[in-house]
Amino acid sequence: MNIRPAQEKDRSALTALHISADMECNKEAPEVMSSLRLSSLSSRGKDVILVAEEEGEALGYFWAVALRLFDYRIGILFYIFVEPHHRHLGIGRQLIEKGLEELHALGVRRYWANPELHSAPTLEILQSLGFSQSTEKIFFQKVEPGAHHEWEHT
Repeated sequence: MNIRPAQEKDRSALTALHISADMECNKEAPEVMSSLRLSSLSSRGKDVILVAEEEGEALGYFWAVALRLFDYRIGILFYIFVEPHHRHLGIGRQLIEKGLEELHALGVRRYWANPELHSAPTLEILQSLGFSQSTEKIFFQKVEPGAHHEWEHT
């Protein structure tokens, strides 16, 4: 299996995976919002989109963005999705680990994730990687040692 940055050629495969993820998360909803599609890879240079593939087939993807909010650099994990028949093989963990490495290389030291609450495997992976539920109980977060507001004195 290979994990690599997404490319323009991946657009249709990632859109299909994204729609599949929406349908799975909203299977009880009467209709899936068609506007929630990965219709472009991104026009911003701080997005991290990774593809897990094997023999040219996209098995899953990771999508996060590195933001600078005031003087904080924050990585927000938007989507982690693995095709159902490829789950429980470590692909999700590898995607998240590689994604965190990419965000770290962009200067991110604080990470936020808002996983689907019914996705126990994703929660377990995040917790094993050092994420914990924030006090707001909306996001899971991870703060690396030495991360601080750039105006704080160390």
